[in-house]
Order: sequence, then structure tokens, then C-alpha cells
Amino acid sequence: MFRIAAAWCMTLMVGLTVLSGPQEALAEGQKFISGGMGAAATHDAKAAAAFADIVRDKTDGRIDITHYPGGQLGNGQEQMEAVSIGTQHFFISAGSQASRLVKAFGIIDSAFLFKDFDHLIRFMNSDMGQDLNDQLAGEFGVRVVSANWFGLPRYLMHRDKFIESLDDVAGVRTRTASVPMFVKNYENMGAIPVKIAYGEQYLALSQGVVDMTESAANRILGTKLYEVAPYITEADMMFPQNSVFVNEAFWNTLSPEDQKIVKEAADEAGLLYSTWSRDAFESEKQEIIANGGKFKAMPEDVREQFAKKTADNVDEMVAEGLFPAGWFEKIVELREAE
Repeated sequence: MFRIAAAWCMTLMVGLTVLSGPQEALAEGQKFISGGMGAAATHDAKAAAAFADIVRDKTDGRIDITHYPGGQLGNGQEQMEAVSIGTQHFFISAGSQASRLVKAFGIIDSAFLFKDFDHLIRFMNSDMGQDLNDQLAGEFGVRVVSANWFGLPRYLMHRDKFIESLDDVAGVRTRTASVPMFVKNYENMGAIPVKIAYGEQYLALSQGVVDMTESAANRILGTKLYEVAPYITEADMMFPQNSVFVNEAFWNTLSPEDQKIVKEAADEAGLLYSTWSRDAFESEKQEIIANGGKFKAMPEDVREQFAKKTADNVDEMVAEGLFPAGWFEKIVELREAE
């Protein structure tokens, strides 16, 4: 409650700006707030800070954004809702966070659905992706300004073994985020999903509350999860992507020129994030191995077995609102598209 109250207080300083309608240019010195989930030392938090700096520099301080990393403004649900109602201007986090408002956004993190990042991008650029963006803005007042923040594929991590078959996850207690698609992913695999906050999974693994989790490859070193789940299966189960979400009413107070600046800054910061994530991993991987972590690639035929489990449950996922009817087949058709 304190974090939400703090966000309200900070927003009151700019409330007149948000409510006053479109402007030619914002007055210098007005403050705007952004939040994220990654700790300050992570690449996504550093890229979010770079985004704020770029906007500040290019507008000569008229758009002065302060980014609060590490969940300081609340959990994913709280921050997404805060952007929706206008008590927070920006939220920079996983694109699937939008599924807290539009459930089908969880498709982005449907396990073993996408072949690679190019396949995911084709979906995001398709009419299906545009439909999701339009629904988010039209019904909930949240705009996706940028979606080109790409990490590295998500790997499975286990306390005691590599994941080499479906049998290796059957009945395994697995940490999951509270996002509906994440929960469904593990149900599809035959695992037992246990909702645990992101920052609490190290303790949960160390105490045996759960035996398995997953992580984007570029986050493993910073979280030290390899210390408690050293068996890292390179499953490429999802292809994580972050978005810059903005309150639609606030966005509409910006002049077209300022909107262009913010959009370009968000895309520039996304390229930084993607580059940092990719370029740093080889040295990070060697450090993880030196400290007891073990890596093993998941064979493609095993990956296909996991993908089939998703396909087998599509009707159920449609019934639960996780997939609009017919979308799964369309996404599969995009696998080999140019």
C-alpha cells in the first residue's frame, strides 16, 4: 500500500499535465515516473535508465523521467494497473505483463510455441499482435511504445538433474510467476506450478519448496539461481521480450514531436538491452560454470515432445481465454514464413 501511495503522490505533481489534453510542448522540469521489476544491476534496469536519460537529453529536460527498478513501485499486477489508471506513466517489463489486463498477451510466453526470436517477431508484427495492442490501448488505456527489448531464451533449471524428457518434469514442483500463461505452461508439461514471487525463488529452491524454475539465460548470473538449481537445461522454451508501456492519456498530452522522441528513445534503449544481453552472456556462462553451474542443450526431438504437449492442450487454453480461437494454427503457420 505504501508503494502505491508513493506512486500516487509522485503522480499528483504532474496530474494537471495529464488531464489538460494535448500540448505543443511540455513545460520544463515536469516529472514523470517509470517502474520495472529487474534489480538496478540488471541489463533491463540499466537500459530503462538509459531510456530516461535519452528522453531527458533530447527534450532539454521537458520530459524528465525517473525510473524505479526492482519492483519499488509494486509487483507486475500493481504496476500494470497503475499505468492503466494513470498513477504511473511508464512500466518497462516483460511484454506478457500485459496479460494481466488482456489475457491473450500471455501468448508471448507460451512455452515451446515459438521456434526462435524471428518467429516471435513475425507474430508481434502480424494482425494478431496489432489486435492485442489495440485492445490494450482501447479497453485499458495502456499503449505499447516499444517492443524491441529482447533478452536470451529461457532455460529450465533444476536442483538435481537435467531435463531430458517429459518424465523429468512430471509431478515436479516448479516455481512460476502468477501470470496465467506461466501457470498453464507447467500444467501442460505435467509439472506442478507453485506461485512464488520472482525475488523469493532462490530461497524456495534452497529450502526445497520447489525443485525447478526457469530463467532467461541473461538473468542467471545476476540472480545466482545456479547456486541452488545448478542443472541448467538449454531448453529455449520461450523467447523473452520486454515492452515499454505508457499510459494512453499521458501519451496523448505529448506533442507529435515529443511522441516521436519518446518512441525513438525507447527503441534505442531496446537495442542497447538486446546487445548487452547477447554480448555479455558467454563470459557470464563461464563464470556460472566456474561456480558450479552445469549446462546441457535440450535435443530438438525432446523440444518437439514438449511442443506437442502445448498443441494437445490448445482447446483447453482457448476455453480459458489464453488463446483466441484459431490463433494457435495461425502462429504455427508463421514458423517458416519469411
